[in-house]
Amino acid sequence: MAETIAVQIHGSEYKLRGDDATRIQQAAGMVNEQMQFVAGKAPTQPVSTIAVLAALNTAEMLMNEQERNKREAGEIVRRINSLTSSMEELLGLDS
Repeated sequence: MAETIAVQIHGSEYKLRGDDATRIQQAAGMVNEQMQFVAGKAPTQPVSTIAVLAALNTAEMLMNEQERNKREAGEIVRRINSLTSSMEELLGLDS
């Protein structure tokens, strides 16, 4: 059941609704961390610019993670295929 969770992001409180308070707090923490990072690099920028830059940083991190996962999945498939071929050869099942 959805509950209201209060989080702090870049000095402002937001009341959010969701089913997993811990996950929402963790996500808010990540957003806050990115906003603090950007604000540290560009302290004169308005909050809206900081938020957009933080969102772009987060999107880039997500894309990098997705690419890494895709590479790892491909490597796992390659290893499984190699092991399957080796097992078939050992068992005399090769075509």
